[in-house]
Amino acid sequence: MTLLSRALGVLAGTALLAIGAVPAATAAPAAEVTPMSASAAAAPTNCVGIATSWGATCFKPAGDNQWVVDKDANGYAVIAHVETGYGKIRECKSLPSADGWGYCDFDHKEGECVRFYMYEQKGNDIGRVSAWSRSYSIADGTECIIIVP
Repeated sequence: MTLLSRALGVLAGTALLAIGAVPAATAAPAAEVTPMSASAAAAPTNCVGIATSWGATCFKPAGDNQWVVDKDANGYAVIAHVETGYGKIRECKSLPSADGWGYCDFDHKEGECVRFYMYEQKGNDIGRVSAWSRSYSIADGTECIIIVP
């Protein structure tokens, strides 16, 4: 997939979310999981992911942990929407009020790929939405090569 087609896909998806054609909070079934651990001191290491001015999320293959941080104490929580290549969908919610990094401990199937994006949510309101990450190997975090027919 070229950078241009990926960017156009993100723009189209964002436009559909903005006009309400696709309800973001109900687009796919997901289990919301609150992070179990936090550290305001440092970001995780050996982690692949995406970052914006308002939040960041990354996947750490050792342990299948999805890390997430809210960088803007604006009342919205940052949520990482995670999808696997075998259809598993999960969400990982940041700690409140930009309180540092937290993670969700997922148990993904080895030999598959994972990708994710993040968005802000306050109640039923959706705030900013990031682009999708690349697809990464669950086993070692290297980029998955996906061929679309």
